Amino acid sequence: MNDADEHSAFGDTLSKCFASADRKDTWARLVEMGATALRVPERLGGLGLGAAAIAPVFEALGEHCRPSPYLDTAVVAVRLLVDAATEESDGLLRAIALHGERVAVAGIDRRLRGKISATPTATGWRLDGDALLVVDDADAAFLLVAARTERGGTALLVASRDQRGVTGRSYPTIDGRFATDLRFIDARAVLLKGGADELLTAATDEAIACLAIEAAALMRRLVADTAAYAKQREQFGQPIARFQVVQHRLVDMHIAARRTYAIARRAVASLDGGWQERGRLASAAKATAAEAGRFVGQQAVQLHGGMGTTDELPVGRYFKRLTVIEGELGGHADHVRRYADLAVA
Repeated sequence: MNDADEHSAFGDTLSKCFASADRKDTWARLVEMGATALRVPERLGGLGLGAAAIAPVFEALGEHCRPSPYLDTAVVAVRLLVDAATEESDGLLRAIALHGERVAVAGIDRRLRGKISATPTATGWRLDGDALLVVDDADAAFLLVAARTERGGTALLVASRDQRGVTGRSYPTIDGRFATDLRFIDARAVLLKGGADELLTAATDEAIACLAIEAAALMRRLVADTAAYAKQREQFGQPIARFQVVQHRLVDMHIAARRTYAIARRAVASLDGGWQERGRLASAAKATAAEAGRFVGQQAVQLHGGMGTTDELPVGRYFKRLTVIEGELGGHADHVRRYADLAVA
């Protein structure tokens, strides 16, 4: 069995596990299956696998619409901590791999970067400023923070979530999670890496590729569910699946889902390559996922009729998750511009 077959088998096993587990147990199942250890180096208790190993996890998360802290903790945080290579980062990586420690990230999104300042003190570093839309931070013991320094660069720091200098306002997101607008006032932190702009971009590109994989899986499930529903729903004495206009619309939805999956796989394959190709394909995947996800979600809701807007069927939940992914780490217009810039660089 080659690596691709092993990864696919792991994804299938994880998918079966999600099918029989409650949504609130998603993180526990991920830890139990060893998914949090995939990208952690072997010397720290992980498996030390490449970026391709995590794609099946996001396919399973998308197929069953399981929003979770996996992206922030096991992808973004792990990527940043591995490169930092300090005593503190190694300890966190070991905790993530072996115990499923959750780590939230703040200020990573390039659109929101620069709102937090990091100042050296006699005992370490001080953080001041605001971090918007920090997802799933309530159960995280630590925060990875991207902050600007006095010299104008970007530093990567780790701070305890439970300290007096970190406050915030929490609110629910439309995909069933919670986010917080954090405020840092004289918060204590430990420097992991200075001059972290390139590292942050690499970690963001990896996260974008993973989101595109998840979006493609969400769309694939919406197409399957909508096709099945069209065979049951009757109008004018026959299933609406027999109407040519409905068949054409289902085909268009299927093509959009397949197109997203194809570019998402290319983006994942480029993650260990050069920065320009990696960034170009990540932005292409995100722009495609944003546009296709909106189209597939809207068509699924419309073909389900009034049922598509209720909680009786999962179609609305899937569409909400696609809507969140559409704007996460940059929307369609942001990534079209970035793709154009990288294509001519």
